[in-house]
Amino acid sequence: LTMEDADVYKCIASNNHGEAIYSVSLVVTESKVEKKVLMCCRSVEKRQRKPPTEEEMLKILSGADKKDYERICAEYGFTDFRGILRKLKEMKKKEEVDVGIKHKWQDSFSLHSFQCTITKADSNVIFDTILELKDPNMKMLWFQPLRVTERQTAAFEVRLSKKAGIPLVWKFKGKQLKRDEKFDVHVSEDGLTYTLKIKDVRPGDTGDYTISIGDLTTTKLLNKQACLSLQVMDLRGVQVMKQGAVHKLLFSSVGDEHEGKYTFRAKGVKNEAVLSIADPPVIDPTVLEMLSSQPVTLKAGETATIKIPFKGKPVPKVTWYRDGMELVEDSRTRVEQNGDSSTLVLHKCVREDSGTFMLKLKSDCESTSATVQLNVIDRPKPPQGKVEFLECNGKCITMKWKAPRDNGGQKVTSFVIERRMTGKKSWIKVGEVDGDTSTFCNDTVEEGKPYQYRIRAINSLGMSDPLETEQVYAGEPIGLVPQPQISDVTKDSVTVMWAAPAQDGGASVLGYLVERRKKGSSMWVSVIDGLVEDMEYEFRVTAVNRAGEGTPSVASNSVLAKDPTRAPGLVRNLHVTDSHNTSISLAWCSPELGDNPTGYILEVRPDDGKEWTKCTKIPITGTSYNLGGLQERRKYFFRIRAVNEGGIGEPIELEQGVLAMPPPEAPKFDIQGKVKNQMMVRAGCTLSIPVSFTGSPSPVVTWLKDGVPTRGREVITKGKNDSHGGVYFDINVCVTGYTSLYVPRPPKNLRLVEEVQGTVTLQWDHTPDLADDEHTHYIILKRDTSTPTWFTAAEHIFSSKYTVTGLFPGRKYYFRVIARNLIGDSDPLDSKEPFTIEKEHAFTISKSPPKHHEVKPGFLLPLKDHAVHCGNDCTMSCAFLGSPKPQVSWFKEDVSISDSPRYWQSSTDGVCTLTIPTCTAKDSGEYTLLVENKLGKAECKCNLVPSHCNERLLN
Repeated sequence: LTMEDADVYKCIASNNHGEAIYSVSLVVTESKVEKKVLMCCRSVEKRQRKPPTEEEMLKILSGADKKDYERICAEYGFTDFRGILRKLKEMKKKEEVDVGIKHKWQDSFSLHSFQCTITKADSNVIFDTILELKDPNMKMLWFQPLRVTERQTAAFEVRLSKKAGIPLVWKFKGKQLKRDEKFDVHVSEDGLTYTLKIKDVRPGDTGDYTISIGDLTTTKLLNKQACLSLQVMDLRGVQVMKQGAVHKLLFSSVGDEHEGKYTFRAKGVKNEAVLSIADPPVIDPTVLEMLSSQPVTLKAGETATIKIPFKGKPVPKVTWYRDGMELVEDSRTRVEQNGDSSTLVLHKCVREDSGTFMLKLKSDCESTSATVQLNVIDRPKPPQGKVEFLECNGKCITMKWKAPRDNGGQKVTSFVIERRMTGKKSWIKVGEVDGDTSTFCNDTVEEGKPYQYRIRAINSLGMSDPLETEQVYAGEPIGLVPQPQISDVTKDSVTVMWAAPAQDGGASVLGYLVERRKKGSSMWVSVIDGLVEDMEYEFRVTAVNRAGEGTPSVASNSVLAKDPTRAPGLVRNLHVTDSHNTSISLAWCSPELGDNPTGYILEVRPDDGKEWTKCTKIPITGTSYNLGGLQERRKYFFRIRAVNEGGIGEPIELEQGVLAMPPPEAPKFDIQGKVKNQMMVRAGCTLSIPVSFTGSPSPVVTWLKDGVPTRGREVITKGKNDSHGGVYFDINVCVTGYTSLYVPRPPKNLRLVEEVQGTVTLQWDHTPDLADDEHTHYIILKRDTSTPTWFTAAEHIFSSKYTVTGLFPGRKYYFRVIARNLIGDSDPLDSKEPFTIEKEHAFTISKSPPKHHEVKPGFLLPLKDHAVHCGNDCTMSCAFLGSPKPQVSWFKEDVSISDSPRYWQSSTDGVCTLTIPTCTAKDSGEYTLLVENKLGKAECKCNLVPSHCNERLLN
């Protein structure tokens, strides 16, 4: 080596993701033995060599002592001594040297030691790193640099490859470290990152720091970093601002050279601050583009390794996600991390591992992420579902299937079809179709033989598991057609209907063969032409497919070839012939239209029922019927319809209901000589006068003596005055409602009028039976259009007009009026259209320009005298007019109270109000209201008299 070899040497290692640079300075010094020899030769060499350049001189002086700078410059003939010193000072501002060491591990269990020596003009800094790996499944990774400036905080950070089941132990000089004022031990939330912080590092804190987890131990050496004390005035990009007693440092462009500890001294007092630089995490854009454009594809069972480099200071928090869900490490999933990259390792990948993976980097400054698509390819899944057999006959079997649910990430190129006979073990390949085809026809089958098939899907990676079918027969016979049904029979045609066979024999049905025979014959003839009238026939049907005809069906029921019987028409003249308390007799006439009926269906419904009930289980053959078992005086409705073989005719209903009671009959006596004109009896004896009479309904019997009604029982005794003599058999039979023995007739002409908002006035014409029966009255019912139920609005109405209240605005109502007497109710009289209750309408009065009329003040409503109990509020008000608007003033006993907070007053729209809260005896007196404008003034007075005042209680 010579002095010319002194220089700064760099070693650069690069790949696709970046480069690493290692720099070292080489300093060549003279030995004492050769010093004199070299000094003798310098004069000769000086004459032969050219003076070095400024750059060469800086390299020479960088390794020499300060006291030798001038001598060395003179020896090399460099004359700009002051300029080279200034350049040299600027070079020495950079105090840190980045050292990167890369070593390829030859053995997972080897022990390695690395040492780096950095020599400076005034000090040497040496640090050693020893890494020992004992458990290949448990690894530690150091992240933080191992040099620190005195009085600063040193931090060790270790990242484990997986969680440890035992606690981690930090040691220094053989002594276990615990958290205190000096040391701070921290564990991350995921349990993989361990941090040790050493506060206020002193020379005594340097040495080996050991971390142990079970048998796994690693050690780091902490040395004090060389620190060159520089004045801020010598730093580039830093300006000192002085404002009286305030001093400031301004950094124009902060860089790595500005990082460090800054000390301010003034008169023996100092203050320190540390400037550190934090860079947000960044991923190279070319890496992001490559990850997004090139998905990672590998076969199932292989190991996926995804490594993404990044930069960030301090090291950001790393989190991996798959399809939006955070990844959790397990036996197959492992996350490895070093200072500038993170690696995701997935062992024995399966199809389910395919998806979008995202690396998220987060620090206090910012966060960023990178996304990569992982595609794991495999052989396809078997075809889906159950195989459908489209055709099975003696010549071929056609089948259909669905494509696999998962094609393994690769296109299905083909399907392989294999076959075996039922009971055999070996499978025979019978065909292969394209991947886009899902049907196959096997035409090499034997008729009647059972087969079983299986289908496999194939892609570029292999063949799927098979989809096996059920047993299927080749040429299975077609099934039997169900018994045919006959309809629409005429004298020359018949409609035959049937259902398809349950088993089509493996092939679609091509058609049917229909045959007929005469009843009692054994010869079947194909149906070609018409039938013979009044002849009885039977029919059968046979299904046909590609295999031929099937078995004929069971013969249909016999049918007579003749025109169908027409259903009867409407029954005529349904009427009541007799009625009693528990029975009603009816009669009718046969219908004129349609064929003759074979019977009649008579139905009954009570007045309060909705369903019709048949009077007999079988049709009535005659034209009259007596229905018994009825409830006395109850109304019943009847309807009847005729029936024959052609069907049931339309019903006809009795116009009015019938009461179960005898027919109305006027009362009459049946004496026939049984009652004498005159009778004589002894005093004290019992007189009995039997009288027979009839009438329906039962008449009311009244006995009269000399025209005076008796109590119905008399006793004749002796006396001076024979007062019991007279006519006893003068009978007046009064039948209540004789002229109204039926239910009343309905009222007529219902009219609806809304005379008052929210109500409806009903008006109608009286029933004709009202004048002859004092018990006849009306019932009013109402119904909302939203419900079919009628509700009673009023009862016992004797007039022909009634106003219904309690109606809701905006709703529609129907109304009904019914006349009622002692016999029953009339038919209802309903409103034809629903009546709408109008809503309250909002209206707007258009604004008109005001007309200015000047009016002298005056009172429309004057004040009134008031008497109130003490303790209560008193409010007095009045109404006034005036234009322009008058000025309002209140006075009490000629003293203005308009501005007094004791009173509450208001004046709005010509109404003036004064409120006196909690009146007391002091509030009594005369109050005056004065209104005044330019046209004049008016005043109004009133007196207030409080009573029952108890001042002590009020106070």
